[in-house]
Amino acid sequence: MQILLTLQPENELIIPFNYNHQLQSALYAKLREGGGGHLHDEGYGEDRDFKAFVFGALQGEHRKEDKHFRFTGTVRLEVRSPVFELCDILQRGFERNPVCKLFDTKLTAVGASLGNVHFPDGREILHTASPVAVYRTEPDGKTTFFAPDQPEFVPYLIANYQNKYRAILGGDPEPVTIEPLEPQRRIVTRFKEKWMTCYKGNYALTGSSRALEFIYNTGLGVKNSAGFGMLAKR
Repeated sequence: MQILLTLQPENELIIPFNYNHQLQSALYAKLREGGGGHLHDEGYGEDRDFKAFVFGALQGEHRKEDKHFRFTGTVRLEVRSPVFELCDILQRGFERNPVCKLFDTKLTAVGASLGNVHFPDGREILHTASPVAVYRTEPDGKTTFFAPDQPEFVPYLIANYQNKYRAILGGDPEPVTIEPLEPQRRIVTRFKEKWMTCYKGNYALTGSSRALEFIYNTGLGVKNSAGFGMLAKR
């Protein structure tokens, strides 16, 4: 399930390149306003690690200027979840109060629509609407990031998908294959105080319609609720 938002800034929207944390906070605020505070506080799974949504980059007319994006006019945002309730609550939050704040700029929702994308069984080639991150936390607390050409990358993606599937839907995950296609572009970005090494490119996914739709609505890799790993049709 997807919710497509159109937002009108009160002034020209100027935000730094690394804005994911602030945008995530704005979405959590709207979920609470819509009556879905438990979706943030509890999450899914034994450790409540999975928040069951993913969002992409802000879209709209913009230019890059001094390590900032300068948007002119309306901006668009897509949020997805395999849980219909979450998209419904988010929409309700904007209906109750259409205004949200991103850094110092107020934005008003002037459009919000729900949708759904279906896939047939088989193979789909999707591209990254936001970069994919795969990492392992070492015993000493350090983080090791993996690249698509490393042997750990795909097994970590599949294990992450399986864990999310069990936590959110329950039962045995539908089998999938995930193949990163060349070229992949390396992206270094910052979330909160942590630098992350991520990758953008195309992926070939093979599986049942249920599995493909789940990945499409949850994202690939880690930090999906922070705006990483959203896939889109080419």
